Amino acid sequence: MVMTHYMELLSLHEPWFLIFFMLVPMVLAETILASGAFSLLYKDSRSEKWDSLSHVCGLILGVFFIVATVYIVTSYVPTIQWRGPIDYISIWAYVLGVIPAVLILLQELGIIFKSSDSTAKIKKHIVLMILFVLFTHLAMVFGMADPQLAGYVPPKQNMQMNGNMPMDHSQMNHDQMNNNKGQMDHSKM
Repeated sequence: MVMTHYMELLSLHEPWFLIFFMLVPMVLAETILASGAFSLLYKDSRSEKWDSLSHVCGLILGVFFIVATVYIVTSYVPTIQWRGPIDYISIWAYVLGVIPAVLILLQELGIIFKSSDSTAKIKKHIVLMILFVLFTHLAMVFGMADPQLAGYVPPKQNMQMNGNMPMDHSQMNHDQMNNNKGQMDHSKM
């Protein structure tokens, strides 16, 4: 199986890139979704605690994902030799997650959706989070797929011994195997 560049990125500098590019954004996103849901359910003082948690996680996620996306686009993508459409989808779906992440950050900073009431803001926040989760999960699903499923053909590599020319096995005589022991009798070669 051939690995996508998304999976290669996650496996670089193990376990740190896995934590940085998958674990942290997903924990923040799921915390925001859960706190938004609880905030809508509880209309008393408990909703303020959930709103506060959602606000902090939204700020962290926005900044964090901008940094992650800038790293991928400037340092990782230029080094890639693409492995077909599955590879493109896995990387670019992840990068597209920056759009809802930035919108969440702008909402948390009070730059957009200022005139909306608190319930409308929570709903918009949840919709943006669903978009973020959609993009990042799309990246994960395609990232775990084999690029050969969409027609990618990996380049053929010759196996070389000692850095010399490839070994040609066509001239070997395999008829002289000793059937009792399963070993080749080298004295008859």
